[in-house]
Amino acid sequence: MRDSDLTERPGKGRTRWADGVGEYEIERTWWQARVLHFPKLNVTVWFDGSQMVGLEHWGFRDPKWCMRIPPADWQPMPSGYRQAAEQAWSRWHAARPAL
Repeated sequence: MRDSDLTERPGKGRTRWADGVGEYEIERTWWQARVLHFPKLNVTVWFDGSQMVGLEHWGFRDPKWCMRIPPADWQPMPSGYRQAAEQAWSRWHAARPAL
């Protein structure tokens, strides 16, 4: 598949296609977003709730990504949010039985 065959193009309310990986910018802006990887499609998608906020193409295509522009009432990540989330995640992994 060529890059010209892609149907997803950034539209109103989205940043333009950019070269390279946009993961860090997406995580800084959409700090509540959860990431899903689709290896068969060579796509990574970020969701904030049910809204898609980021899209990255990688693999056999040239790596490109776009991101939803944050709303006017956007708030930065609360202090201590990431540390609390990482601690909860590590506790969950510690309590989970090994397969």
